[in-house]
Amino acid sequence: MTRRGIIAKKIGMTRVVDDQGKMVAVTVLEVVDQRVTKILTPERDGYHGVQLGYYEKPEQRLNRPDVARLRKANVEKSYARFVEFRSDVPLKGMDLGVAVNASALEGAGAVDVSGVTKGHGFEGAITRWGHKTGRRTHGSHFHRRPGSLGQRTTPGRVYKNKEQPGQMGSVQRTVQNLRVYDIDLEGNLMVLKGSIPGHKNSYVLVKQSIKSTKIS
Repeated sequence: MTRRGIIAKKIGMTRVVDDQGKMVAVTVLEVVDQRVTKILTPERDGYHGVQLGYYEKPEQRLNRPDVARLRKANVEKSYARFVEFRSDVPLKGMDLGVAVNASALEGAGAVDVSGVTKGHGFEGAITRWGHKTGRRTHGSHFHRRPGSLGQRTTPGRVYKNKEQPGQMGSVQRTVQNLRVYDIDLEGNLMVLKGSIPGHKNSYVLVKQSIKSTKIS
């Protein structure tokens, strides 16, 4: 299966009215400026695909390998970030230096979106795992504590994967099979049904859905 992909920025959420007159929550994405910086081949890389560069910075803030890579691809812009998109066969129209926009996913009925979730810092077991709180009457002193973590002398340890307080969020997550409501080629925008990982203005990877092969 040939899966095209792009990098987009999360603008925010809004709502639209579907064909049945119901309100549907949607996420608006802006496809950022990006270009093909490398063509991946099975002979050299072991698989087909393309590498896209995005997030422009002043050239003096880039390292030498990145500058050399961009000049080799005849890309005049100074991109600081790069991401690869694999495919089973060579992607048509993806030549070195070609600019990629929202039209790359035009006709895709659904997409998969990958991003880093919002960070919440250190959270207790109540917020992090949704545990039930203790009673707040009769002299209780365990309102929001995690509770018992183990048993008696045997096994005498805490089992692995026990749900305990700790760092919450800031992890890579993928939401699959999100319906594409609209693609605005003029504004380079995409409208997807539902929510996606990440905070406002964060960058996400948008690929043609691996589950839904139907092209509308």
